[in-house]
Amino acid sequence: MASDEVADRMNIGEVITYLEAEFPAVTVSKLRFLESEGLVRPLRSASGYRRYDEEDVARITRVLRLQRDRHLPLKVIAGLLDQPESTDGAGGVVPAFRDSLGRRGRSTGSKTVDGTLAGSVSVSRGELASMVGLDEETVSELERLGLLRGREAGTSTVYDDEAILVARVAACFVGHGFDIRHLRMYLVAAQREAGLLEQLVGPVVGVDGEGSGRPLAEARRLVDELTDAGSALHELLLRRELGSAGR
Repeated sequence: MASDEVADRMNIGEVITYLEAEFPAVTVSKLRFLESEGLVRPLRSASGYRRYDEEDVARITRVLRLQRDRHLPLKVIAGLLDQPESTDGAGGVVPAFRDSLGRRGRSTGSKTVDGTLAGSVSVSRGELASMVGLDEETVSELERLGLLRGREAGTSTVYDDEAILVARVAACFVGHGFDIRHLRMYLVAAQREAGLLEQLVGPVVGVDGEGSGRPLAEARRLVDELTDAGSALHELLLRRELGSAGR
């Protein structure tokens, strides 16, 4: 490639400036890390400086979006980069369960008599592990810790779309070197929060969903509002406690 073509590319500072509007926390170190992982391969100028073209920047953008929006580990993202990017806004969600997901990953399928979700995905432990980029031993540990729940189907144990989402988020932590045992703190916190919210939601729903004459939809709206508020409060307080690294 001619030297003037390399010169026409963006340097690493210009790429950072371009990305900051959508990814304000992006850093030079982050871009260098993505390069070390083989996710982007910018050319070098004669003096050794990195030079990024439009395709390089598009790949970086896609990586950052998949990390932010889908909590995918880098080894899974690496396998997606050479596939055509989805144009339906799904951003790489597995098609088998994407259509049954509503806000915040809550399944929107109808429930059967035994309480399971009609039409929800059912995958084996091995399939789940492959989908989220974890090994089966790690998936088994997530289940032992109580973060994953399977259900019996004949002589096998299968996992639904909720389990896949939990495993996918767990894979994000694992991809950053997080000790999987520490994820249990999120389960304990969720259980405590659920206990408190039930005190508010219970009077609306009542026994067997009949409540005080108000519809079950009202209870669901209340849960949505409170879980959104709880998530926002958790993030604000966590970022505050992390200091400059969290802002």
